[in-house]
Amino acid sequence: MRLDQTVLDDQDQPLDRAPDSGLFTDIPRPIWIMFLSAWALVFGLFGLFFTTDGPATLAVVTATFFALMILGLPAALARQSKCVRREFNGLIDTRNGPLGVGAAATQIVLIPIAAVIGVIAFIALGM
Repeated sequence: MRLDQTVLDDQDQPLDRAPDSGLFTDIPRPIWIMFLSAWALVFGLFGLFFTTDGPATLAVVTATFFALMILGLPAALARQSKCVRREFNGLIDTRNGPLGVGAAATQIVLIPIAAVIGVIAFIALGM
């Protein structure tokens, strides 16, 4: 078996990578605030309307702490990192190309806002 010299020298070629950005710095801060606020509203509605007895309260508290860990740990790690603030020119660079800030905000906030609407509808239908 013959070795191909071009394969052996492939490690010397520079990789075409996107610039490494810090955690949460690639998306504008107001989008993250909307995202986390919508989830806080969902769990607030859970706590307000579904904690009627002991087992239900335990389930809501457990789900709330689970959500705090999932959403809070990345935020805490982002606070620890040394990221520089970026200025946004109306576009967010994604792996598939640039995306408008409005389109990115819609895609990021759509699920939590739909969850808020669904919980409100569930509560309204149950009353």
